[in-house]
Amino acid sequence: MFSRSFALLVFCCVFALTACAGPRTLGEETWYQVDSDHFRIVTNGDPAAVKTLVADLERYRAVALSLFGEESTAGEKKLTIYATADRQSYAQLVGAELAEVTNGLYDTTADGSYALVNLDGRTGERQLKAREFLFHEYTHFLTYSGNTTHYPYWYSEGFAEFMSTMTFTADGRYRLGAVPRERAMTLLFTSPMPLEQLLRATVYNTSEEDKPRVYASGWMLAHWVLMESGKTDEFKEFVKAYNSGADPVEALEQSFGMTLAEIDKQYQAMFESGHFDMVSGRIPTDFQEASPVATRLPQPRAVAEIANFIVQSGYNLESLYGLVQYARVRGVNSAELTAIQAEAESRIGNYQRAEQLLAQVPSSQRDTLWYKKVDAWLSLNGQVMLPNNSRDREQLQKARKQFVFLVNNDAETASHWFGLAMTMEMLGYPREKYVEMLEQAYLRAPRQVHIAQWLARELYMQKDAEYFTQVAQPLLLEMGSEEEYKEIKMMLAELQPKSQAKGKVHSGHAHTGG
Repeated sequence: MFSRSFALLVFCCVFALTACAGPRTLGEETWYQVDSDHFRIVTNGDPAAVKTLVADLERYRAVALSLFGEESTAGEKKLTIYATADRQSYAQLVGAELAEVTNGLYDTTADGSYALVNLDGRTGERQLKAREFLFHEYTHFLTYSGNTTHYPYWYSEGFAEFMSTMTFTADGRYRLGAVPRERAMTLLFTSPMPLEQLLRATVYNTSEEDKPRVYASGWMLAHWVLMESGKTDEFKEFVKAYNSGADPVEALEQSFGMTLAEIDKQYQAMFESGHFDMVSGRIPTDFQEASPVATRLPQPRAVAEIANFIVQSGYNLESLYGLVQYARVRGVNSAELTAIQAEAESRIGNYQRAEQLLAQVPSSQRDTLWYKKVDAWLSLNGQVMLPNNSRDREQLQKARKQFVFLVNNDAETASHWFGLAMTMEMLGYPREKYVEMLEQAYLRAPRQVHIAQWLARELYMQKDAEYFTQVAQPLLLEMGSEEEYKEIKMMLAELQPKSQAKGKVHSGHAHTGG
């Protein structure tokens, strides 16, 4: 993963440069929005081909939810997917280097989740690759969204690969279990990863060169677990143990009632035989085929949409300058684009410039969510680094008022609740008041480490051992810093003996008045 801090520094330098001639900008492309019940696709590709892709995604979603034993959530927020037509436009969104090694990306943030895919042309084979990537990433979304369950690296990627090859037949059935072509090539040319190494692999201890082997070997082991082992219930017990901090090798042996050598024998036999069972089933009878609708985006709206992705993702912030220059020259600038520029400036600490830009937004558009979001965070960020006695309470009160508006009008976005909790803490509100807002942020984005860490510390201070354990235990599997890992581990060890229950579920939604 590229450092977003580095990207911000690059943006800071590039934004000061004058415009120069270059390749076709993203603003010059024709952009469409393709909508279905559960997906919103923003694309500069062939809208007809993308409509086919979206229809397949809806089929996949229906089958996946039925297989996972989950029901559709009424009113759930659509997943936004950015689908670029070719590698050039993809590279302008993520940067040339990242475009060389990926065909798509997925991220979940406190502002919501998104996926990005490079369609790379319009041939059937390339569309199939794009579909498989989206199936893979949407599996992650379905597996992890709204919960804190963790799976070992090999299974997380292996299961997503397993699901990615789902295909559909004309008579309303699906097929699952095919060999992913790219993973088969990895296995043939590099051999399966040794089983113990695979079981202990994490994102942090696996080199870039070995990650394809984790995907491929993880797919093969996941295929065995799901299709041939007869131990799917035992695997659920393994996941519980893994999430409780158990050693992955010992937990798998104990849950399966098999030694590592016995499991390895099955693992190696699959590779030697080259035979992998497939399963077929009917698409749920209550599923209604999607009829995606494609709409051409007006140029000002398209430019603002792409600019917002560039800022929110942080992958290639330097491309924002070219997009803004194009919008000014062609007369397709908008107040929303100006606010997005202000957000970019705020993120790199240029608060004065951000204020100047935000002041250009007409009064008639200052009640919009996009304006109030930028204005709230600008007011808050300008105070965060100041000592308590130097903070401007008027600015903090202004930020609090804006965040109240945001949570009352866009309650499912975690960052609004998080910002409200921060302002309330700095304004000296009682602990229980701002922690209530923080908890609402956590409920909407339990995997955002910065939110979970703050909540964990507050629960530790309150000596709420039961709830602290629920929040802190998953954090141990997210920590990239050894120092932060040890801190959470120490607090957990201190409070753990006092917790007699396995965990407490906190739920519900708060509504904040003005």
